[in-house]
Amino acid sequence: MVSWTHIGAAKLAVALRAGQVSAGEVLEAHIARIRAVNPQLNALVQERFAAARREAQAADALAPEQRGPLHGVPVSIKDAFDVAGMTTSCGLVSRARRTAIQDAAAVARLRTAGAIVIGTTNTPDNCWAQETTNPLYGLTRNPHDLRRSVGGSTGGEAALIAAGGSPLGLGSDIAGSIRLPAAFCGIAGLRPTSGTLDETGFWPPSVGRLEDLNAIGPMARRVEDLALAWDVLRGVPPQLPDLKLLHGQRVAYWFDDGLTPSSAAIQAGVRMAVNTLEQAGMQPIQDAPPARRMAVLGWLALFGPTERRAVATGFGGNHVWNPLREALRALTGQSRVGSAALYYWLGSHYGALLANAFGIDGMRWRKQLQMQLLERIGPGGVAVCPIFPTTAPLHGYSVPALLTTMSYQTWVNLAGLPALVVPTGRTRRGMPVSVQLVGTPGSEAVLLAAGMAIEQSPV
Repeated sequence: MVSWTHIGAAKLAVALRAGQVSAGEVLEAHIARIRAVNPQLNALVQERFAAARREAQAADALAPEQRGPLHGVPVSIKDAFDVAGMTTSCGLVSRARRTAIQDAAAVARLRTAGAIVIGTTNTPDNCWAQETTNPLYGLTRNPHDLRRSVGGSTGGEAALIAAGGSPLGLGSDIAGSIRLPAAFCGIAGLRPTSGTLDETGFWPPSVGRLEDLNAIGPMARRVEDLALAWDVLRGVPPQLPDLKLLHGQRVAYWFDDGLTPSSAAIQAGVRMAVNTLEQAGMQPIQDAPPARRMAVLGWLALFGPTERRAVATGFGGNHVWNPLREALRALTGQSRVGSAALYYWLGSHYGALLANAFGIDGMRWRKQLQMQLLERIGPGGVAVCPIFPTTAPLHGYSVPALLTTMSYQTWVNLAGLPALVVPTGRTRRGMPVSVQLVGTPGSEAVLLAAGMAIEQSPV
């Protein structure tokens, strides 16, 4: 008997369009799986099963020529995107009662292609932490080890997809928020070039230079599923990644952020990925952009008054909240912001003030990173490196991470580059090992081809 919850979105779409299985049958399999795993994971925070069943019934009545590229495929959506008729809280007390009137632009693209939204997934308040927890819905746990983190901020998506509750999801990444959860949970995630996709209906809005840092993108268990979703989200005819794009191109690689060493398992994952890409025709070179070191400082330096106010308005749900005042409220038992998000908000707000006071030029740092990466990989190459120095850590790791490991992720955001996380194996304890592939602006097709080559490797 076929287990539809173990099949990727692309293969599901083929079976559904061909009539080999009904949308209703696939949907019910995923609903059953969610009910089995979600009580432990706390990944899906709002469901729309009744509406999804009606939509599946309507999908099954469509003629073959009316079926889109995601016909009948269940999808989950990070609780930061508007889904018509649902609460889009983004984990915020200030938005707990807000109901979306219409779909976010990216959600609408998925649904126009035939996807069926099954529900929304957990995120830290305002998408502003690397641990997925908030006062409204609580903590999300890793399906590979419940004691361990799913990362943030798109942690609910990663956990649900990894556990088989959803074949495809939608997330966002302003400081590693797609890539880190994907790596911790052992799935694939694409962070496109900053500002590529329409963010209408996404919270918090990317105001000012935040648009240079943020990107929305798909998450799935396989790279071919990401490629399908990427084309759908851009509104272009879907096509598989072309591995010929890799021939003769360079692959630069390194093993750390220039300060904090990575584990043996992570280093082995990098080597495996590089060896595979060399076999695919790429030319390896061990070299890293020096500007990646302490890139979190450059990331913070992009937060001027406009950006800091935008974040404060995001936490307040269109009302400006003050991070210091919220910290005082927390000390007196009147907290309106979760501790993880408050910690990162305080760090980013006052860290940005310090970075600006010391005259750190974030835009200059951004250009240096882009230039240094281009020098190493050329316009059609790929960089392979860790997204985090270890596999998924225990819950609570994110407090020291703000100062010790964030540059592993934020150099990509600072430079506004596209990046893809792809699994490379497991540790002896069964925890996923992943690497991130990074390219020059607009090189998503190359990254997807490289990711597919690694995914298909027998090693």
